[in-house]
Amino acid sequence: MRARGLIDGSGWLSDAGRMTKERIESLTDDLAAPAYDSLEPSELDQLIADLEPISAALDVAGSR
Repeated sequence: MRARGLIDGSGWLSDAGRMTKERIESLTDDLAAPAYDSLEPSELDQLIADLEPISAALDVAGSR
């Protein structure tokens, strides 16, 4: 990745790296949307509620 200029000298994402990450995140969201669109509002609410503890654990672990 360093050869492509995605990571700067201190190990952080460069501007190009951040732009690439944003494009990847946007594409991932677009590709995942149809699966969520098929859920009823109550099913989506339940999914979010079920995933909140996992998300909180990832935040505590610094994994996001």
